[in-house]
Amino acid sequence: MIVIKLNYKLVSIVSFFCIVILSLFLLFDNKVAPVSTEEGVEVPILMYHEVKANNLSSISITPYEFEQDLKFIKDNDYTPVTMQDLINYVYYDISLPEKPIVLSFDDGYYNNYVYAFPLLKKYNVKIVLSIIGKSSDDFTKICDENVNYSHMSWKQVNEMINANCAEVQNHTYNLHKITKIRYGAHKKWGESLEEYEKVLSDDVEKCQQAVAGYTGTTPNTFTYPYGSISKESIPVLKKLGFKAALTCKYGINILRHDPEQLFQLKRISRRHKDNIGKIIEKAKK
Repeated sequence: MIVIKLNYKLVSIVSFFCIVILSLFLLFDNKVAPVSTEEGVEVPILMYHEVKANNLSSISITPYEFEQDLKFIKDNDYTPVTMQDLINYVYYDISLPEKPIVLSFDDGYYNNYVYAFPLLKKYNVKIVLSIIGKSSDDFTKICDENVNYSHMSWKQVNEMINANCAEVQNHTYNLHKITKIRYGAHKKWGESLEEYEKVLSDDVEKCQQAVAGYTGTTPNTFTYPYGSISKESIPVLKKLGFKAALTCKYGINILRHDPEQLFQLKRISRRHKDNIGKIIEKAKK
């Protein structure tokens, strides 16, 4: 009887240590991917425009600064993801990495191809590249390669896609401009809903066709020119088959399984002399 009691004590001790070891394993294993909670997944989206060595504007950073950003992302365990990854999480509950981050580039400037593309290949990073369809059409025809004002040709866009360095999205075909009657893709004053839907649909579909025709891919995300949103634009974008939209609203996104969130995604503008770590932390407050 004494032997049996000792064995029971031994089993209890062994069981206790097994539970402790298993708990520690699960604790560390949970760090591999985020756990879906009611709070959602935190996703910063950085907004870039130009990357060039000199003649910097308010929307430019240097190649050195961009490389420092990529180093920061790697050193701080962030994983760059695409819009398709965010859509997969929200719509289909496909897990995101523990610390997802989106690097979005607007307009498709030629200097992105010259200065950012080599760094993306070096660090094996993929960006979200929002193209102005007419600009890529124009610079494909005239072949004017100037880092200060040119936009990428379709051939250059394809090089970035084929190197797995870019996911291409829609930044309108020819609505990325400010005129006396319209600000970007915004509904103009006094315009009927039917008129606005036709203007937006015709332009956006033309860009969709251009991207699909030249690259073989179809954008699933619309990027608002100047971040200018009309409440009437979201139903039009949904009707056209888009799953998400990028704005210029400032902040960090806390993604849940709510598709409506994806149509007004916030971003953090990355400007010259910014510290990437500080601007991400500031956006969280």
